[in-house]
Amino acid sequence: MSLSNILSVVAFLFCIQTQAQFYLGTADSVYSNEYKESRNFLVYLPNEVRDKKDSAARYPVLYVLDGGSHYLSVAGMVKELSEFAGDMMIPKMIVVCIPPYNRTNELTPYPIAKSKLMPYTKETGGADRFTRFLENDIIKYVASKYPVSNYRTLVGHSFGGIFALNVLAKHKKLFDNYIVIDPSTWYDDRKFSKQVLDSLTKNSYAGKSLFIGIANTTEIEDTAEVKKQTTVYSEHERSILAFCTGVRTIKYNGLRFYSKYYPDDDHVSVPTIATYDGLRTIFAKNRFSYAAVEAPSFKPETDIALFFETQSKQLGYPIPVPKDVLERCDEIYKRKKDSKRQKQVRALYTSLYPADAKKYIENDN
Repeated sequence: MSLSNILSVVAFLFCIQTQAQFYLGTADSVYSNEYKESRNFLVYLPNEVRDKKDSAARYPVLYVLDGGSHYLSVAGMVKELSEFAGDMMIPKMIVVCIPPYNRTNELTPYPIAKSKLMPYTKETGGADRFTRFLENDIIKYVASKYPVSNYRTLVGHSFGGIFALNVLAKHKKLFDNYIVIDPSTWYDDRKFSKQVLDSLTKNSYAGKSLFIGIANTTEIEDTAEVKKQTTVYSEHERSILAFCTGVRTIKYNGLRFYSKYYPDDDHVSVPTIATYDGLRTIFAKNRFSYAAVEAPSFKPETDIALFFETQSKQLGYPIPVPKDVLERCDEIYKRKKDSKRQKQVRALYTSLYPADAKKYIENDN
């Protein structure tokens, strides 16, 4: 779906959301000093931001390339996993979806003269300029207008995938996490992917995460068989598999690397499920573990608050202990007849939310 169509849908739904109290997102734009024109993009804001509940809160940002195509799925996914899930499967985030205006130019790393997989090579090579636009126009504007932290994740699919790899290799400080989906690592007869591997080998990437989703574009489910292929048709998938193998062989660069193969998805169907898995993988430790609560060594009077304090420091915004987490912990200790730790949970609840804790305890008695 094109950006103009997305904006039309958003505008239409905005017209009815006053009565329905339904939020789809925010259409925004910035004047680009890099391109000397105004550029449109789409923003999803967590409920707390829209309601202005905490003016001091700052949220991590998820930047999504090909924003016109992926906005609805990604914004809905983030809302579902962060705002509807009581155990916070992923953190609450601001989502910024950026559509390219000349995709082939803006997302490819450098010009190439010819390619067996790409007949339209004259437009290639504008990624460095698009990176400057992203850093100096979009990111700075978003930071000036919205309550964001400096913790950022980039999502890119296909050409967007090699754009993300280019940023990782040359501008690694821009983002903390990179979700790369079925990237065009065949670019320039794999010379580009070799350059990225060289950068990953020579530099430290401590604190950075890279998730790569690989689609089944050959219709051969066994990747070992795919690697044996020599056809041009199989080069896309083979090049990604080879790149992932190359990343795994690199030692001691500090990069947290994950990859997943999707035998039932092709290049077009894979972005949604790979984005979901990428977010769940990168933010796996964000989810509060109720299994840990039952462990004998768990100390609720300190460990519950400590978990959310740690998450707050990592993500750059305060995450209060959710009331439903306290109530569920109370139910666990009640079921286990662990009165000592149940009292500790209730004491913590009372110290944080006196009125709510009083009502909860009275209703439970």
